[in-house]
Amino acid sequence: IGALGIRSYLTHRVFSGYEVVLSYDRSDTMNTQYAEFQNYVLKYGSDGISCVDNQNKTVWSQTYNMQNPIVSVRGKSVAIAEKNGTEAMVFDSTGLQGKIQTSLPIRNIEVSSQGVLAVYVYDKSGEQLVEAKFELQDTGYPMGMSLSSDATKLAVSFLQVNDGSVNSCLAFYNFGSVGENVSDNLVASEIISGEIIPSVRYLDSTHCYAVGTGGILLYNGTQIPEKIAEIPTEQEIESVFWSDNALGIVVEGTEKAHELCVYDNKGNTEYTLEFDLDYSMLKFSGENLLIYNDFDCMMVNRSGNVFFEGTFDESISNIYSISGNIRIWLCMRPERIRSI
Repeated sequence: IGALGIRSYLTHRVFSGYEVVLSYDRSDTMNTQYAEFQNYVLKYGSDGISCVDNQNKTVWSQTYNMQNPIVSVRGKSVAIAEKNGTEAMVFDSTGLQGKIQTSLPIRNIEVSSQGVLAVYVYDKSGEQLVEAKFELQDTGYPMGMSLSSDATKLAVSFLQVNDGSVNSCLAFYNFGSVGENVSDNLVASEIISGEIIPSVRYLDSTHCYAVGTGGILLYNGTQIPEKIAEIPTEQEIESVFWSDNALGIVVEGTEKAHELCVYDNKGNTEYTLEFDLDYSMLKFSGENLLIYNDFDCMMVNRSGNVFFEGTFDESISNIYSISGNIRIWLCMRPERIRSI
């Protein structure tokens, strides 16, 4: 009974205020971008990337020259590359693990927890494992891709336009022994007529979500993915966001401006929540869901309960839950970083 009482308290507690416990001056530029990585924060820009802890101390840093860097974070690994360039790097919590040079311009990247990088497909030391070339007239234009957490499967969403009609093609590649027996490692594909599917994501090693104009598709399979669930949406999907074990979407609400729906890796609804906040960012962070704009913030726990709503007196750049559920990192624009 005591354990249930503590659990209920932690699930339903609400904070009415906050206290700034640490504050740091930002030394980066307005062009610096941030990303969450394990219990750290990544800072990256055109001249380099650094990893800092919750005391704002540098864990590692790496210089480079990338005019338009793009980042992929998954589990214990992070990759950065120059969009439309030919250079990529893979890191873990200790720093640089490998550099990669490609023969063709990079459009997108996806890293697995082990550091396997899908540009073509490289391991973290830079050795090319697989190469698959897509011809637009055959497959269509690639809109999204996702590498499974065990780095053996790749899902790609293609947009196809034929005779004025728009379709999407979901293609699943297997780089293990099963995929070696088929052409181009393509083990499964499906044409979805009349829909655009810009978002595809492997949550783990077997479950893969695809989100498009018609709703949500869920695939599962240790080797060859099969569709196990369809979740239609009547309203237009405003936002899509992911964690390693959940998918969230935002649609137009009935009583309030927005309705949030969160699903587990089996397609079951974890919770729904309506809210009015005019947000610019919505993301999973640790065990929390963070919804915020330049000044206003709403924090939701994994049970779907809002445990904090507030307005800050300085403009917010980023928010992270990097020190547990009650310690939050705020990056204020442009001068300071606060821990509350």
